[in-house]
Amino acid sequence: MAFYQASKQLTKFIISGLLAVTVDFIVYFAVSQYLPMNLSKGISFCSGMLVTYNLNKFWTWRQNDKDNKRLLLFTMLYLLAMIINISANHYAYELLPNFEFIASLRDSKGVLNDMITVKLNKVFAFILATGLSALFTFIGQKYWLFKSKNTSTLDALK
Repeated sequence: MAFYQASKQLTKFIISGLLAVTVDFIVYFAVSQYLPMNLSKGISFCSGMLVTYNLNKFWTWRQNDKDNKRLLLFTMLYLLAMIINISANHYAYELLPNFEFIASLRDSKGVLNDMITVKLNKVFAFILATGLSALFTFIGQKYWLFKSKNTSTLDALK
């Protein structure tokens, strides 16, 4: 029964996370066109954090209480996750080779026009950073922030 519950929570966490990552990704790529990369990553991460808090609190972990202490703890957890996320993104971006994917279309006169340029190291850095911070936040939410009040941490690991 505990395994079923944990797998159900993990599935909901992943779905919530995918929605939050979608918001993070869109904001990151939009804002990074105009602001420095680390600031863009921080803004996008916070956008995704708002999505994930609400989905995970009410849907994944089914906590309907209005606990401001939990919100503060969630914010602390996600500040640490944001440091992990921004650091991993920064170092992966710097270390990965810089390949670009350019999508071009010909206009009515036959001239090639670049439609979009995607730096692959930027995409892979984003994916790596997101994976590391997601692992950290899942463990933090399941075994610390939203753990069942009548289950100890050792029981939850079984």
